[in-house]
Amino acid sequence: MVSIRLIAAILTYAIGLCGILPLFPWLTTVPRLVLAAGLLAGLWQDSRKSWLIKPWMQNSVIVPVFLYYAVQFSRANPIQPVVSLLAIMLAVRLAGEKTVRHSLQIHVLALFCLASSSLFDLSPMFLLYLGLMLFLVAIALILLAFQSQENSMLLSRAELRKVLLAGCLMPLLSLPLLLVFFPILPRTQLPLWNFLSSPAVRTSGYSDKVEPGVQPNVGESRALAFRAEMARQQQQQLYWRGSVFNRLQENRWVRVEGIPSEQPVSGGVSIDQLIYPEPSVSRVLIALDRPADIRLTRLKRSPDGVFEYTGPLGRRINYQARSVTAGAVAANAPLNRRFYLHLPEGIPPRITGLAGEIGRLGRNDLERLTLLETHFRNGNYRYSMSGLPTGERALEQFIFDGKQGHCEFFASAFAVLLRGAGVPCRLVGGYVGGDYNQLGGYYLVSEDMAHVWVEAFIEGRGWLRIDPSSFASNAGEVWNPEKSRSLMLRLRLSLDYLNYQWNRTVIVYDFEQQFEFVRRAGKRLHGINPAGIIGSGWPYLAAISLFGTLLYMIRNTTLFRRREERILRRFLKRVGTEFGIDAGQGRMGLFEIAERVGNERVGEFAAIYSGAVYRDRRLTDQEYRRLRQILRELNQARKAL
Repeated sequence: MVSIRLIAAILTYAIGLCGILPLFPWLTTVPRLVLAAGLLAGLWQDSRKSWLIKPWMQNSVIVPVFLYYAVQFSRANPIQPVVSLLAIMLAVRLAGEKTVRHSLQIHVLALFCLASSSLFDLSPMFLLYLGLMLFLVAIALILLAFQSQENSMLLSRAELRKVLLAGCLMPLLSLPLLLVFFPILPRTQLPLWNFLSSPAVRTSGYSDKVEPGVQPNVGESRALAFRAEMARQQQQQLYWRGSVFNRLQENRWVRVEGIPSEQPVSGGVSIDQLIYPEPSVSRVLIALDRPADIRLTRLKRSPDGVFEYTGPLGRRINYQARSVTAGAVAANAPLNRRFYLHLPEGIPPRITGLAGEIGRLGRNDLERLTLLETHFRNGNYRYSMSGLPTGERALEQFIFDGKQGHCEFFASAFAVLLRGAGVPCRLVGGYVGGDYNQLGGYYLVSEDMAHVWVEAFIEGRGWLRIDPSSFASNAGEVWNPEKSRSLMLRLRLSLDYLNYQWNRTVIVYDFEQQFEFVRRAGKRLHGINPAGIIGSGWPYLAAISLFGTLLYMIRNTTLFRRREERILRRFLKRVGTEFGIDAGQGRMGLFEIAERVGNERVGEFAAIYSGAVYRDRRLTDQEYRRLRQILRELNQARKAL
């Protein structure tokens, strides 16, 4: 026998953990410690069956905690006080006795904690915790209903299995309603909590400026930047364009307004993409270089191929992009050379001297570009993320002394020398590379793939993409196109596919997609020909009718009935044959039949069968074999006569 109170308490702790675990990483130190202490105190008291913490103590603790966090609540900090208060209230309730009332309060607080975790991160794990909590709550509610009637009630294992089965069926029966209502229920473009919370943003490897020499070491982050659903491309074409930096201010490349008019001429291969970016503080939209068009509402487009989102930040979006990958972008408008040759004052003499020498040796812009490429290829420059030069003269030290740096050093040094030699150029920031997920048909691009390269304008050819980092002596080690498809990478891509489908089908599913779904459905309905459907569908209808008839016939045979029902029918038939008693369809009870017949074997059958079935349990194998033997003995006795 199993105690209902014990099982209900275990389920209550499990429900509390479902609410705590997703929220725990986002809490501050004090709520974390209180949660751990409350959970341990509750387990210790439940194991001793002695509750030192009384309800009045719990209520007394919650009041000052509420006042403390109420004072901290403000428009600038609305979320942390609320989730901290919820977590502490849950901890206090877990520390006390698990009465029916307190257990229900724990269920509600755990659900609020789980919902609060979605303010920070809405991943597939949220759905997993929510589904598990719904199953546990359904079972716990049934047990608490029994506990409210009798606190010390005990259940047999068979009875407990029935309760667990009923609790599991309740959430499962709601799944069809979920599938029906999800596509049709209205939803807003913004999350309902968005006006309260600051957007949850990622730590970005991509920046709105290029400033080499700020720190000696740069850490890499494997945080996801975006996914791009598209056909697989050659690795050397995977340059993802973000922003363009067109002005050098002291040691920092930035983007300034007043960009000259630029009309790119179509050419090259057109590639369509569906981009799913992670929430970010940047408004720049990433697409394969170079994007010709991006389809998204509230969009700002610049002449130099930069697209910016003007809507609210902090929400998940997706957009379609069309790119032309030619490696060069011709322009049918005159270039503003002065704008793209500007350099600030104070450029070190060694840099201006090298740039001037390249400018004198090259007879035109293309030759000067070639000379500078040769200088970098033969200069023994190395790509590195550590041991970097810092300070105001960092760029000079990179070019002439250390010759070691990351993409910002390579691109910035190359662009400064190119402008000093008289060749118009600019920096482009974005990403390079990507891991292709064959399961989902998309590229996975992480923050450690953030990159900066150079675009140089050559008369007659337009803007050429040059990646100075590829001239490093160790470039083959850094950018290996044949990346190792290790087991860990394949596992990461498989797990990411689940996250991708979650974002694709749930998170970014909004009113616009609902409208598109209805539009496509209406278009298909208009194209339906009833006569054609009837003419081509009658074989299917006939097959369905035949299948239904067979299913009905099978269901009404004894083959698929429970063995208790089968053997009872055989017994009643045998009694009718042997003793002339019509006991079918519930006309007589088993004991009434045994008394009327007066046969020892019939009486034994009635005793065994009623001892099991009338007590709401199944026949054991031994009982079932004995009942079959009794029927055989009755048959043999008839033959002997």
